[in-house]
Amino acid sequence: MSTLLIRNGTIVDPSQGMEGPGDLLIRDGRIAAIEPRVEQAGEKGSDGAEVIDATGLIVAPGFIDLHVHLRE
Repeated sequence: MSTLLIRNGTIVDPSQGMEGPGDLLIRDGRIAAIEPRVEQAGEKGSDGAEVIDATGLIVAPGFIDLHVHLRE
């Protein structure tokens, strides 16, 4: 079971009407929590989560390049 915690990012999700600071917890490739502060201990979370500091960064769903050129 892999767990990733993205801390202190500006979370932007237009589909949920969300834009603001917070933490994002991902377990087994699925979003488990989006909260102002997900409580974990130390550099590695208490459940062994990898922690990424996203201070000053945007955390958002994937973007699609609408100006792509598909050529052979």
